[in-house]
Amino acid sequence: MTTLHHQLTLLVIDDDVVNISTLSSMFAKSFNIEIARDGKTALQNILLKDIDLVLSAIDTPIISGQELCTFVKNNKLTSHIPIMFLTANVSQDEEDECLSMGAVDYIDKNTRQSILFSRVDNIMAMVAQQKKLAQVSCTDGLTGLANRMQLDTMINKEWYSAVRGNHGLAALIIDIDHFKLFNDAFGHLEGDKCLKIIASLIAGSKRRERDFAARYGGEEFVLLLPFTDLDGAKKVAQELIDTVQQRKIPSASAASHNVVTISIGIAAIAPNGEGNATSAIELINKADTNLFKAKEAGRNQFSAT
Repeated sequence: MTTLHHQLTLLVIDDDVVNISTLSSMFAKSFNIEIARDGKTALQNILLKDIDLVLSAIDTPIISGQELCTFVKNNKLTSHIPIMFLTANVSQDEEDECLSMGAVDYIDKNTRQSILFSRVDNIMAMVAQQKKLAQVSCTDGLTGLANRMQLDTMINKEWYSAVRGNHGLAALIIDIDHFKLFNDAFGHLEGDKCLKIIASLIAGSKRRERDFAARYGGEEFVLLLPFTDLDGAKKVAQELIDTVQQRKIPSASAASHNVVTISIGIAAIAPNGEGNATSAIELINKADTNLFKAKEAGRNQFSAT
């Protein structure tokens, strides 16, 4: 079986330049390839990038392959990543140890290339299927955005990435103003249509591949913006507010404006900045507090700290 999953990423770890070149050439036509010459670099790749499968030598510099496997499998953010080991010195005791710590395979480096490729390809096919199932289970059925469960996972992942990578992260909580009045005036079917429209506008506001939009619950949404500071988040928020207003969805007569509007609360962390939130939960709570301030100030605006 040969499947082409160019959207899936294989991390190859080996300090041997020849082996790296051989393995990269073998898999480059089927997968995205990341390369690490030592365990420390590999760990950084795993924590900061979307790695789908690790193919590692046993004796890697700085952090060994087995030490890396132990860390990956004990971290809830990375424990799902399968790890395959390659070794030039096959040992049943070592194989037993590697498999017991969570590795999915232990392979002789002298194995025929076609067999090695098939083993990797089979694992990647299972990863692809699992990602499809995860996407279904983590997607909001009405809007098509990520759901709360996926948001909880992603905010922790991006928080850890921002802190470890020393880059900014902004969170926007978006609320449809007077949505209960809208439902009362036009009915829940129209309310669902309104939610879908706003969700599509939020999804369309994403500027980078890593930007992440989710339905937070009811008429609230969250937009995560990695590598974005507070000023950048404010620009995105204002553009989104303007875009929603320009869509000219008629609002309930008792609402503050004659078209549907949104309010946004913003919170952001900056590299080495003072007064930063100390956890992902605190970041979301700050954004939620600012959302309340925006609504108290008259809605159809953002508030930020």
